[in-house]
Amino acid sequence: MIGGLLRRWRRHHWANVLALVVVVLTVVTYVNIALHRRGVAENQTAARLQSLVLVLNEESSLQWKTLADPSIRARVARETGGIRGKASLILSQLGTTMPASTSRELTQLVEGYHVMLDKQQDLLIVDNTEQAVEIERSQTGPQLKRLSDRIAGLSASAAAEARQASATANYVLVVAMILTAVMIGALLRRFDRAHRAAATAAAELLRQERAALQLANENAETIRHQAEHDALTGLPNRVLFIDRVQQALVAGEPAVMFVDLDDFKRINDSLGHAAGDALLVEVAQRLCGSVRDNDTAARLGGDEFAILIENGGAEAAISVAQRIIDALAEPVDTGGTQVLTRGSVGIAVAGPDRDPTDLLRQADVAMYAAKNRGKGQFAVFDDSMQDRVRSRVGLEVDLRRALETDEIHLAYQPIVRLDTGAIVGAEALVRWVHPVQGMLSPAAFLPVAEASGLILPLGRRVLELACAQAARWIAARPAAEFTISVNLSAHQLHHRGIVEEVAAALDGSGLAPSALMLEITESAIVHDGDLVAAQVARLRDLGVRVALDDFGTGYSSITHLQRFRVDQLKVDRSFVTADDGVCEAVLRLGELLGLETVAEGVETAEQARRVRDFGCRYGQGYWFAKPAPPDAFAALLDRPAQVLAA
Repeated sequence: MIGGLLRRWRRHHWANVLALVVVVLTVVTYVNIALHRRGVAENQTAARLQSLVLVLNEESSLQWKTLADPSIRARVARETGGIRGKASLILSQLGTTMPASTSRELTQLVEGYHVMLDKQQDLLIVDNTEQAVEIERSQTGPQLKRLSDRIAGLSASAAAEARQASATANYVLVVAMILTAVMIGALLRRFDRAHRAAATAAAELLRQERAALQLANENAETIRHQAEHDALTGLPNRVLFIDRVQQALVAGEPAVMFVDLDDFKRINDSLGHAAGDALLVEVAQRLCGSVRDNDTAARLGGDEFAILIENGGAEAAISVAQRIIDALAEPVDTGGTQVLTRGSVGIAVAGPDRDPTDLLRQADVAMYAAKNRGKGQFAVFDDSMQDRVRSRVGLEVDLRRALETDEIHLAYQPIVRLDTGAIVGAEALVRWVHPVQGMLSPAAFLPVAEASGLILPLGRRVLELACAQAARWIAARPAAEFTISVNLSAHQLHHRGIVEEVAAALDGSGLAPSALMLEITESAIVHDGDLVAAQVARLRDLGVRVALDDFGTGYSSITHLQRFRVDQLKVDRSFVTADDGVCEAVLRLGELLGLETVAEGVETAEQARRVRDFGCRYGQGYWFAKPAPPDAFAALLDRPAQVLAA
């Protein structure tokens, strides 16, 4: 039997050799394609792991933003959900290219880290800031480092596997080509034409393999670039920026700047996201034109940018910051529309034992300090800024507790009818009796309430107290004219549940809707005008009245009067003390529009007579009485009417 096989082999020797050549070429092609696909898959795995590190670092930074600016806590919660969605998508994609055990291990590590962040966020929600900071220092930070180290190891392993696959493919190709050349050489004497055809096929196969290898390398480079750069602006992203800061810290003591565009949300909302993107691209170009050649400009996300100043310290950083502020102050053309924007810059200079995350966080704190100074400015970080952040957080915690106790009180300033001197109403003004600091003015805690979102429960409390107190005074004097005025903040006016809250306060106190005057300012109605107009209309449909407070101090006042239905104008004190022509013009405007007018800040009898003679019906100010607690105000109601000087 064996002899027969040998005879058949010799009979078809060259045909068998040719067949063997074809088989070898086919196997080599298959093996090379498989190896290159494996290399591409491993490169994709490495890129996805780098993207996961980026997402986890972005999620970690959100926790500290809440400490620096509590007003963004709701936005941080939304962004955290989006970031975790990205992480989940990346993990599911990794499950298709990684061993199942490794994928499960990585998923468990990420989920454990999310549990730790959720614990920390829960502490922030209940304002246990100190414990949240301790968890960040002792648990969350180390856990993020371990997770990042594990991901870095997996990424390095995937990259090594990709390189090994590419090298193996090359070795197989070389060996196969040598073997093929030997076989073809043996066939030359008898199959010359077949030899040339085989040589041509081999050359084409080599070209294709080289092209495939080049494409794989280009894809890997593209994926690596995308993982380290912002897709919109082309600037380095957070991951690459942190890496460069780390390198700069090893070499010396660099400075980091945090740049945030002022009022970017207003531009984005009014002109659309396309205009917003065009603005961000132009800002990126201006930042690159403002920094030095060896500095790095990066986009961290949204309208937040960062600058690395590798040398020169605070002096160089301040110089660059001023150039950036000047560059951003120039108008920007966003597709035919000229917009004006400004930037606030925070600067942090590296010291001993600083890490990139701390340096960037300090620059962020300094940036918010610059915004508080009036925006379009820069500030250099110092320890007092961190102390102020902690103080603000502590005051927020105390205010949250105060809303659950009896520390919030109201004072009432009378509103007087100018022709008789009779008290016909009062404005409710909030006061906080702090257990340690004593009586706090609204200027001390209302900004904290606005920034933290506590203005909504505080506003509800003020409404409830004011309506209940006014109902008691009206019940004691049913024949007297009396209206209680309560201020609505911009946050309350934009809150979609404000109408229901006002209705609940009226129902709970038994106060007639017509006895409630809600005061809003021009600044509160500038943004989301359609929503505000609808809110004002719904409030008036309840039967309550609406006053435009501090009239004339905003902008486009006449436009607002035409668009928003109000019942009363409260003329700012600056007009009460202005010359007769200006004062009379403002008061006559209210009369022509059929609106009640109240002169605020009346401090002398002469001012009271003057605004009365110009047609103003009501007055409010120290000439009549300072804000007083309920008992003292009740005594004012029992006194004879204030007699104005003749």
